[in-house]
Amino acid sequence: MRSGAVLSVFIALILMAASDTAQQAVIENTGSTNTAGVKLIVNRSGTAEVQQRDAEPRKATLDQQLTQSLFEDLNSIGPLSALPRTHCMKSVSFGTSLYVEYNGERSPDLSCPAPADSKLAILQKHVRDLMTAAHASHPSNIRNSRIDVSR
Repeated sequence: MRSGAVLSVFIALILMAASDTAQQAVIENTGSTNTAGVKLIVNRSGTAEVQQRDAEPRKATLDQQLTQSLFEDLNSIGPLSALPRTHCMKSVSFGTSLYVEYNGERSPDLSCPAPADSKLAILQKHVRDLMTAAHASHPSNIRNSRIDVSR
């Protein structure tokens, strides 16, 4: 009987871990020679973690409507690996790439243009909106933007 109880707990933990992964998306800007790369780990609830290269990770709270839109897109478009690959010219030194990972799959590079109103273009918009919101949520960026506006 004890081994059955242990097995039940183990199965429950595995299911919870799988459920947590499905509730999370990772957006990554690879960075370049002069731009630090950044990962944004977004939870369906709107909480996020921003991991900028060579900096301490920080927590952020994002607009829940933005995060819900992202997860609705991710669930409706199907496997990310099935999205069409887009290509664009980039500087070897200064070009960056933008990806989203969800349910163990990775999107094509979202920094390249996509056909208007396509699933890929809609996903690009939501990913960029979330990256902008995460950047703006940092207190030093808010303070700096106020200084810039007052000049």
